[in-house]
Amino acid sequence: MSWEIGPVQQVEPRFSLAELVEASGLTERTVRHFITEGLVPPALGRGRSRYFTPDHLTRLELVARLRSERLSFEEIRERLTEPVEPALSESETWQRLTLHPDLELLVRVDASESVQALARELALQTQRWFGDE
Repeated sequence: MSWEIGPVQQVEPRFSLAELVEASGLTERTVRHFITEGLVPPALGRGRSRYFTPDHLTRLELVARLRSERLSFEEIRERLTEPVEPALSESETWQRLTLHPDLELLVRVDASESVQALARELALQTQRWFGDE
C-alpha cells in the first residue's frame, strides 16, 4: 500500500477567547463588549469549536487604539471600513450525519473526498456494529 502526500497547505492560526485576550492585552470583558457593540466580529464556528483569527486580533487592536484616542463607539463604527459580520464561508457549513440515535458525526460540506469517504465508511461500519438497534 502506498500513501500519496499532497501539497502542504498554510493553516491560518486560530485563537480561543483566552488566547485572544492574552495576545491583545485586553480583558475578556472588554473583548466581549467590543463584540457586543458590533466593533469586532463574533467568533467563527459553533459551540466549543468557536475560534478567532488573526483578523479578529487586528480589528481588536485597531478598536482598542481608537478607544485610547477617546473616540466613541459611534465614531469608531464610522471609521471602520470593513463589515463587522463575516459571511459564513462554505467551509463553515457542516453536514450532520446521524450514525446512531446516540451518535452523530459533523463533516464540513467542502471536506476533501477522502474525508467524505471516511465519513461514509464510518456510517457503514456503525450500521454493522449496531444493526437495527
